[in-house]
Amino acid sequence: MFSKYIILVVHVATVAFCANILAIIPTPSYSHQKAYYDFWNQLSLRGHKVTVITSDPQKNETLTNLTEIDINWAYKFFADISDLAENSLTMWSFHKWAHDMSYNISEALLSQQQIQDFLHNKQKHFDVLLVEFFYVELLVLAEKYNCPTILFSTMDVFVVTHERIGNPTSPALYPDEGSSFYAPLSFSERIASMIYYLHTILFYEYISHPIREKLLHMFFNTTSTINKLIDNIDMVFINANPVIQHPRAVGPTTIYTGSLNYKFATALPKDLKHFLDNATNGFIYFSLGSNVKSKDLKAESLKAIVETLRELPYKVMWKFEADPEDMVGKPDNVKLVKWAPQLGVLAHPHLKLFVTQGGLQSMDEAIFNEVPCVVIPFFADQYQNAKLMKNKGFAEIVERSPYIKQGELTNAIMKVINNYSKYKNSVRTLKQLSLDTPMTGLEKAIWWTEYVIRNKGAKHLRNPAADLPLYQYYLLDVICFLLSITIFTLLVIYIVLKKLLNLLKVRFSTKLDLVDKKSQ
Repeated sequence: MFSKYIILVVHVATVAFCANILAIIPTPSYSHQKAYYDFWNQLSLRGHKVTVITSDPQKNETLTNLTEIDINWAYKFFADISDLAENSLTMWSFHKWAHDMSYNISEALLSQQQIQDFLHNKQKHFDVLLVEFFYVELLVLAEKYNCPTILFSTMDVFVVTHERIGNPTSPALYPDEGSSFYAPLSFSERIASMIYYLHTILFYEYISHPIREKLLHMFFNTTSTINKLIDNIDMVFINANPVIQHPRAVGPTTIYTGSLNYKFATALPKDLKHFLDNATNGFIYFSLGSNVKSKDLKAESLKAIVETLRELPYKVMWKFEADPEDMVGKPDNVKLVKWAPQLGVLAHPHLKLFVTQGGLQSMDEAIFNEVPCVVIPFFADQYQNAKLMKNKGFAEIVERSPYIKQGELTNAIMKVINNYSKYKNSVRTLKQLSLDTPMTGLEKAIWWTEYVIRNKGAKHLRNPAADLPLYQYYLLDVICFLLSITIFTLLVIYIVLKKLLNLLKVRFSTKLDLVDKKSQ
């Protein structure tokens, strides 16, 4: 009987804390969406009513507290990413591309009648708003619902966001996520990183933010600026792990929720399982992720990959988005699949190597399954991730510009396989370190979300550095004052000494004159 009362009390407590949560994650990339699936699911299972605006809805009818608004149409703004990544997208054009892509999606989203009906529904109320960090203009919805906000990302946020919320942004220690630099930086890299830092700050301050403010005035009755909306953020969730990524000094409202989507592998489809089980000599998994398509690679790159895989004494499973007959000269040891359950493949005991583009989710899953890698980075954070993986000792890098070269790819693959135990031990150690934490990333994300809801925000944890002018933060006024005092003091000492010296000269010369007169 007593146990029934306990169950009743727990149930009432859970219901009493049921909150309405609105999450907006428009980026049309399955890897970005998948990273937060468990987060939305667990929030809904804890009794919260979660509404997610997403380009890749899960459509899980068992999650009765999870409502998904499907904006799969956003993929039309992401359709040419493979061509851009391979041919024209560089770190110097990355932020312009990210701005254009997210602005176009945001404008289309707010223009949708379905979204307008949703936003103008006076029955809707939310206790917290979560917005993907590319779409800062959508933070304005917090004014409509009078609720706290959480900015979240599936990678590290850009330097402009770190700086706005008061986190240190030294270009030498913390190169921007869009750059190809990874600490420690050489002298020439520090110069380039500083220029890139200024380039990024100026781009957002004087180009991106003013353009986004047009959306605010177009769709909302507000006087807020983008900077003001960012200033009013209560928390920032970054899907990164300081043990894996470069450790960074951050304020208390920046929460690292690294590896939100850690989960154990599900069963493989029968045909894949049969192929991998029969690879008794080991197999290689080749996948460039969900954004860059292998089928769209340059002919030179594609030929180099095919010829490399053909010569390997291992079976290869290649995520290739076209039909097998579309590949001329497909090697007999290669199995092409348009899609593969990556966690299941990476967990297979016969796997020897993962050839990856270096996306954050792929890197996390490789570490979780202790798989050595060869990385072919294409864009965004993949360059930094590739250097990180090499620096941590479990990967080699292959350059893809102007195209992938057969010799380089073959050498990298054979170097890892021939030194398998070395790379395997490195990634195993990294996994152990990354999992040795008091809370998982998912548990932290849930706890801090509910903290923000319970306390109706987290402004009391705001980093005071965010409110200091730059001249005060870097003590420029103090340095100038102390320099002025020092210079003034030295000047006074100089003048006094000079006068004393002149007096001594006069007295000395007078004495000499008297001595001369006496001698005469």
